[in-house]
Amino acid sequence: MTAVPLDRVRNIGIIAHIDAGKTTVTERFLFYSGRTHKIGEVHDGEAVMDFRADERERGITISAAATTFNWKTYQINLIDTPGHVDFTAEVERSLRVLDGAVVIFSGVEGVEPQSETVWRQADRYRIPRLAFINKLDRAGSDHNRVLKQIETRLGARAAFVNLPHGSESGLDGIIDLLDMRRIWFDPATRGRETEILEIPPEYARLADDARMRLVECVADAVDWLAELYLAGDPIGAEDLEKAIREATLAGKVIPVLCGAALRDLGIQPILDAVCRYLPSPLDRPPAQGVNPATGEPCSLPMRLEAPFSALVFKVVATSSADFFWLRVYSGSIDSEERCYNPRTKARIRLRRILRLHADHTEPVAEARCGDIVAVQGLKDVVTGDTLCDPAHPIAYEPIRFPQAVVSMAVETQTSADRDRLYEVVNRLLREDPTLSARTDEETGQMILSGMGELHLEVIRNRMQREFNVTAFFGRPRVSYRETITGSAVGRGDFEKRIGDIMVSGHSVLEVQPRPRAVGDRSLPPVEVDTTQISRLITPALEREAQQILLRGCESGGSHGYPVVDIRIRVLEFRHNDPPDLAVPLMSTLTLALREALAQAKTIVLEPVMKLEVRVPDDCLGAVVRDLGARRAEIRETELMPGTAVIRGLVPLAEMFGYSTQIRSLTQGRGTFSLEPYDYQPAKSWV
Repeated sequence: MTAVPLDRVRNIGIIAHIDAGKTTVTERFLFYSGRTHKIGEVHDGEAVMDFRADERERGITISAAATTFNWKTYQINLIDTPGHVDFTAEVERSLRVLDGAVVIFSGVEGVEPQSETVWRQADRYRIPRLAFINKLDRAGSDHNRVLKQIETRLGARAAFVNLPHGSESGLDGIIDLLDMRRIWFDPATRGRETEILEIPPEYARLADDARMRLVECVADAVDWLAELYLAGDPIGAEDLEKAIREATLAGKVIPVLCGAALRDLGIQPILDAVCRYLPSPLDRPPAQGVNPATGEPCSLPMRLEAPFSALVFKVVATSSADFFWLRVYSGSIDSEERCYNPRTKARIRLRRILRLHADHTEPVAEARCGDIVAVQGLKDVVTGDTLCDPAHPIAYEPIRFPQAVVSMAVETQTSADRDRLYEVVNRLLREDPTLSARTDEETGQMILSGMGELHLEVIRNRMQREFNVTAFFGRPRVSYRETITGSAVGRGDFEKRIGDIMVSGHSVLEVQPRPRAVGDRSLPPVEVDTTQISRLITPALEREAQQILLRGCESGGSHGYPVVDIRIRVLEFRHNDPPDLAVPLMSTLTLALREALAQAKTIVLEPVMKLEVRVPDDCLGAVVRDLGARRAEIRETELMPGTAVIRGLVPLAEMFGYSTQIRSLTQGRGTFSLEPYDYQPAKSWV
C-alpha cells in the first residue's frame, strides 16, 4: 500500500451498543472499497472482522479488530470495537488513539445504554464524530425519534445530512441534503452500483425543510456561514460541506446519516462523510506527554521529520507470540532502528512492523506518524507504554480502565497444570488490562476478576480451547470493595538485625475518606501523597513507597476486599541511616497502613449497575415486581407502541441468572443490558 499524504489519512473507530450493526457496516466498508471481494455476514459466522471462534459462535464482537483500506484518494485506518459492556475497555483504548469515530444507532431501539457509555468515552477524549442511524428498513424504525434522542439523552447538537427515501420495507435509497439529489442503490450489485436521481415531488418539501434545519444548525456553530445565512445569500453544497467539517472538528455539530447496512443502503455516503468531515491526524492537537526525567509536560509535533513516538494501546496474546498494537504520533521508524521505553529504560528494536487486516498482517518497511500498526516479540512491554526516540524521551499518559466487578475461582489438580495456568494467565493479563488475578490466601485458589459474567466466560473458554489449560472453574461471584468511614493515623515501627547491622525505622501516615460524585468512576481508587518525605528519599524510592501503599490497599481491609475511595498521606519517616533505606521504609509503611485502616473502620461496597430492560407492554407489571424483589431502584419507565423500557439501578449481586428469569417472564421477548455505575454500601453489611 503506497504512502498517502497525512492530510488524507483517517484513523476512525466504529462504536455503538451491541447489535446496532457495527460489524455489518464495517464489512460493507471493506467490500465497497475493494479490500474484500465478498460481504461476510455476522449472522452466518463469516464476518472478516469477527475472526475469533467465540465471536463467530456468539455473533458478537469481543475484541477490537483493525484494518486499513483506501476510499477514493484517502487511506482509512479503522478499528471495529465491541458493543457489549463487558468489553468496554476495548472501546476505551481504541478511542484513546483514534482521531474520529462513527457512532451507530439502531433506527428501532435508538439511543441505548452502551450508546451513552461510548458517547461519554468519546467526549472524554474530545473525539469528533458522526452518527449513522441503521436498520431503517425494519418495522418500527423512526429516524426522527432517534435524532431527538441523540439531542436530549446525549446532549449533542445533531442534524441530518441525508434522509431515508422510503420507510421500513419500502426503503430503497437516501436523499442527499447537500446536493439535493436522490441516490438509489442497486440491490443486484449489493449496493455497489448507484444511480443519481431527482428528488420525487412528494419528498421535495421534506428535503427543503431538512436542508434548512441543517443550515441553521451549522450556522449556529460557524460564524461565517451565519453571516451568509443572515444576508440571505444562497448557500451552495461546497460552502455547506466546508462549514459542516469546521463544526464537526470543533465538536459543535454531529452530522447524522441514514440507511440500512444489511440491505446495503447508505454505506458509501458514510465513507464520503468520514473523508469530508472527520479529522486527519494533522487536524488533531499534538498528543500531550511528560518528560520522563523531569515530569514536565511536553509534546512532539505530528510531522515525519519529528522524533519518533508511539503509544502501545493493545496487546494480543497468541499461543506463538504476542502482537503489540501501536499508534504512531510523530516521526517514523523502520525495523533497523532502535526505540526507547521510558518505563523500563530499555532500548528496543522493532524487528517486524505489520499492517493489520483483522487476523491477517502485511509487513511494511516503516511505521509513519498517523499509522496504526502492529509489531511482534517485544519484551517487558505492556498496554499504555510509550516507545520513543532515545534522544527525545517522552511518556504519554497511560490508558485508564474501569475496575473489575465479577470474580471466579480457578484451581488445578497437579503442579504441572498449576504452572501452565499461571503461565497462560500472565499472558492474558498482558493482553487484557480489565482482567486481574490474585491468590486466595486461605484456599490457595486463583481468583480471576473481570468486567462481567460474559467476560469471564470468554476468558475461561480461551484458556481451555486456545491454550489447553486443565482446571476447575468456579461460578462467577461479585467483586466487593471496602472504604473507610473516617480519618485515622497509623504508626509503623521496624527493628531487625540484618547481618552485622541493626536496621530500624518509624513511619506515620494518615488515611482519609476521598469524597467523589456518585457514579464518577474517573478518579483513581486510591490517592497517595508522599510529598512530606520526598526530600528524605530518592524519586525511585518514593515511587516504590507509593506502590507499596497501593498494593496494601489492593490486598484488602478488615473484610479482605480491596480498599477504595481513600487518600493516604505519609506524614513522617525516620530511620537509623541503614545501607538500604528500602527495607525500613517498606516495612514501616505496611505496618502503619494496616493500623490506620483498622482504626478508621471499613464498610463493604457492592457494585451497582445501570439497568435497561425492554419488554412487551403487557409484561411490564410482572417485570417491575421482579425487579423490586431484586432491590432495583427504577428511575424511568418509557412507553412506546407495544414496548416498555425500564431504566434504573440494581446491585449486581441480584442479577446473576436474570437472563433466564426475563425470558420466563416475557415468553422470550424481553431483553436487558447492564453497565457499571458505581460502588455503593452493601445493604447486608450496613
